Amino acid sequence: MPGKLELVERIAFETGLPKAHAARAIEVMIDAMVEWLSAGDRVTIPGLGSFYTSERTAREVRNPRTGQLVRVASSRSVRFRPGKEVKEAVKPRAS
Repeated sequence: MPGKLELVERIAFETGLPKAHAARAIEVMIDAMVEWLSAGDRVTIPGLGSFYTSERTAREVRNPRTGQLVRVASSRSVRFRPGKEVKEAVKPRAS
């Protein structure tokens, strides 16, 4: 499964940058995205997709084991919506 190391190697190979510079560029990109998402901004990368936050209100759910109602606090999570290019690339091909 490819991860950050493989991405750094690919960027270094494709651009001719040293691996340390490619790694730092990825770190800066991630830091900026985290900052913008925590501020509630939507981050759109053409050709890849959009990252955004989603709010879930507090609610009561039933514990399936005990049947007892449990209160779940409100939460905020990061969501990703792939762009058209990504959707097309992973779509199964007709045989």
